[in-house]
Amino acid sequence: MTVITQSTFKCPECGFVEDVDMPMNACQYFYQCRNCKAVLKPKTGDCCVFCSYGTIKCPPKQIGECCYDSNFALTAAEIPALRSNAILAH
Repeated sequence: MTVITQSTFKCPECGFVEDVDMPMNACQYFYQCRNCKAVLKPKTGDCCVFCSYGTIKCPPKQIGECCYDSNFALTAAEIPALRSNAILAH
């Protein structure tokens, strides 16, 4: 099976479109739009931002090894701490 590692990502806040490389071994829960700086998270039921806003599902989902955990959630107050620890893409 060929795994596609690039997805065209469209920000739901401002409509900005860009091609983004997806991580091969993890679902990316947060993404910061390069245009409007909105911090995006997956829609309910999706494992990652690529599955919600990209043209291609994430590599783990493509190969059937998705790491989605419906019990995982962060509050808006926790996001600045993630930014300062360089977990979010800039």
